[in-house]
Amino acid sequence: MPWRPMAAADMPPVFTLACAIHVDFFEALEVMADKLATYPAGCLVLERADGTIGGYAVSHPYVKGRVPKLNHVLRGLPTEADVYYIHDIAIDPAARGQGHAEAAVLLLARQAREAGFTEMRLLSVNNSEGFWTRRGFAPVGNETVDVSSYGDGAIYMFQSL
Repeated sequence: MPWRPMAAADMPPVFTLACAIHVDFFEALEVMADKLATYPAGCLVLERADGTIGGYAVSHPYVKGRVPKLNHVLRGLPTEADVYYIHDIAIDPAARGQGHAEAAVLLLARQAREAGFTEMRLLSVNNSEGFWTRRGFAPVGNETVDVSSYGDGAIYMFQSL
């Protein structure tokens, strides 16, 4: 299952997968489509041999110390963007444990470096801190970040590139 750039036609199956995986972190179809339209270079899908979608990744430039609010459109990228933000990597349960998420992190890191960024940031949810720590991310300890739209347990993390 190779990762490939996400296309607008992928939005319906990506949305269906997002709704199944992120039950507590709903984002409307138009919000997800806005992220693709705003920064297509940071959006990937994991395509199965039969053409169905087995996962997706959404990322884009953003600003240190801020996270996009859940279920809100970006309305463009901030002009002062100074980090590469991983908004989401989601893998269908049937495709997990095969290295796909790790491959997505590497692809997004390459995209970030090619875009001129020296740091990636993300918000760890669903008890995923261990996954991100094993991929070189660490909690950001010196910034206060509003993560209220993501609920309790969200951890703001970074990785130097």
